[in-house]
Amino acid sequence: MRFYVRSSLLYKILKYGLIFFFIIMISTVSLPLVTDGAVIPDLVLCAVIAVAIGEDERTAGVCGVAAGFFLDALGGVGLSLSPVAYGFCGYLVGVLVRFLLRRNFPAYLIFVSCAAAANSVITLFFIYVWQDTVPLNSAFADIIVPEYLLTLLASPLLYIVIALPLARKNKQSLKN
Repeated sequence: MRFYVRSSLLYKILKYGLIFFFIIMISTVSLPLVTDGAVIPDLVLCAVIAVAIGEDERTAGVCGVAAGFFLDALGGVGLSLSPVAYGFCGYLVGVLVRFLLRRNFPAYLIFVSCAAAANSVITLFFIYVWQDTVPLNSAFADIIVPEYLLTLLASPLLYIVIALPLARKNKQSLKN
């Protein structure tokens, strides 16, 4: 029995592997050196949503799972629920885009703002599980709100780099 790999699948794996490798390297290596404090925008979340807008839900889900594994491996946290969270986010956004909203920039901003809000709730939960001495107003002012705003500010760049070229390329094959 022979297994054949289509060149388009190999090209897609290589393309998204390189895109997410650079995004994860920027998130884990470059941004902590540049930013002041512990607040870093979630570029991987924006990139997974951009893939869901530009491609289909399966591709976005697989990219989310792979990016979550690499982010956990390179970020130094060990294995956590990042692959499940990013994979679910990519798949869910892909399905919602297919059935509810159009594949455009306002839909992308809606999904990024909702996913960043959910990420902020998860971050707040982890702050209170492991660092219960942090007051609520300090957690919001120093971590939660800046992370949310930085994620929203970084998201248009990732839409331009990832989703816009994909939407142009896949215009005929995607339904909406």
